[in-house]
Amino acid sequence: MKRTDSSKLWSYLCGRLSVLILAGGLLVACDKEETGGVTPLPDGKYPLQLTAKVAQPQTRAGGKDSWTGGEEIGVMLEGMLDPKKYVMDASGKAEPADAENTIYWQDPTKTRVTAWTPNVSNVDISNQRDGYADFDLLYASALGRYKQTVTLNFNHRMAKIEVTLAAGEGITEEEITGATVTFFGDSETDFSGGMVEPADQSDGEIAPYHDVTTKKYEAVMVPQNMKGKPLVRVDIGGKTFAYTPETDVAGNLEANKRYAYAITVKANGIDVQTVTGDTWSEGDKEDVVSLMNTYTADELKIGDFLYSDGTYSDGGLRKLYTDDSSEWDESIKPIDGKTCIGIVFHAGQHEHDDSDYSTTGIGQKKCRGYAVALQDATTTNIYCMWGVYNKELGLYPTYPGSNKRPNNIDYPDYDWSGYTNTRKIVNAAGGEQNLNKDTEAGYPAIWYAVVDYESKHPAPAKSSGWFLPSIGQMYRLYTQRKVLEKISVYDSLHGQYWSSSEEYGAPNYEALYVSFTYTIWTIDGGEKGSNDCYVRSILAF
Repeated sequence: MKRTDSSKLWSYLCGRLSVLILAGGLLVACDKEETGGVTPLPDGKYPLQLTAKVAQPQTRAGGKDSWTGGEEIGVMLEGMLDPKKYVMDASGKAEPADAENTIYWQDPTKTRVTAWTPNVSNVDISNQRDGYADFDLLYASALGRYKQTVTLNFNHRMAKIEVTLAAGEGITEEEITGATVTFFGDSETDFSGGMVEPADQSDGEIAPYHDVTTKKYEAVMVPQNMKGKPLVRVDIGGKTFAYTPETDVAGNLEANKRYAYAITVKANGIDVQTVTGDTWSEGDKEDVVSLMNTYTADELKIGDFLYSDGTYSDGGLRKLYTDDSSEWDESIKPIDGKTCIGIVFHAGQHEHDDSDYSTTGIGQKKCRGYAVALQDATTTNIYCMWGVYNKELGLYPTYPGSNKRPNNIDYPDYDWSGYTNTRKIVNAAGGEQNLNKDTEAGYPAIWYAVVDYESKHPAPAKSSGWFLPSIGQMYRLYTQRKVLEKISVYDSLHGQYWSSSEEYGAPNYEALYVSFTYTIWTIDGGEKGSNDCYVRSILAF
């Protein structure tokens, strides 16, 4: 299932701030009724203050691993139509290029800042022999408020390829040294707005940077799937050999990921070992894609089918690898005569789920696992409010023995008590009978997850009943999306989905959501009273 998210962008802007757009004499206004209106800040009083660092850099001599000073970055505040130019210094502080490029805060509420470098548009990446710093597009996005310095963590928007050559039978080291390596892919792109233009060719030639110290051939590439297409050519000793990836794991080049290929060249061909899919990380540590878990038919695991009578059966998962690829027994289907109502996404009670399930249909303190509903609780293409704005319910974890809150945006795995969160929200509404889909006081996200979905797809008697996932539970669905999407009866998640968790730094105003569409940021806070997200129910059993 796919959704069109153009309406989501508009809803997101309108829910976040009051925007007045004057274009061709037409004045378009979005108001913010749920907050009672926002008073704009005085013009020219509060300049944007930025610091920045390159997250997961280590591109060595070829790319960008730190600020040297003088780099130009494009910067925008949410609601702006055109970017401004800022300049980095070696310490990581960004200043406007001149007075005309200074950005001033207009909205006193939390607002998103985005930035990118290089701040260019059309780019020819075919010649990277002298390095790829000029093609290493970095992008950052962060929420900030006026009077506060915003820290931007830049990540790579291109994919990175590395090739090492080794001499095999019939090939000398001298021939390896004299070899020429060429990569194939889209050799021209566009970096406008910090986004990489989608690839529209796969046969453009790219000359890589050769690091004589590491003996690697390196280049940044436009993200694209090169499975079944020539990716690397080696010209050596008057012979030409080509490598064509045969799997998505080896050939689907994704942003901010590194793909390494160890090629042994022989007189009659080449052998290729792939080292793929990890993020660009400190020291470029090479973690070969390896088997993470094996499963049998009779053990409870990810992908198993949960039925309306509370029983479950094998879903067919047999092997899970560290890059989220998997192997399945594709002959396995749901049991005939039973109604499948969910898919298992975690076996056993999670260590950070503090919920007590004794009073539910489970009948004991700990659950056996968690299952996600097969489809959304919200109607197709309908977003809903979370609930009451400017009211804190305490829907976040705390460290044992203190009231200190973990950062549940950067560390969502600490926050797994979705059932407890849901019951707190129901109590805040005065009971399930007071939940509704139309008002803040009715906590619409909970109404969809608990009341409406239960009326259409009753939960098993021996379960917790449907509830709204915590941010940790929803993020687990995100990290396992490639596994779950292989299940034919499961309707994949697309768009942004509410959790039952409040944002640890602003619990009065924001609930957390997970984006399954916008890969710039995955977890973020949305204003509770805005129509920002979809809802997907889960249950414990």
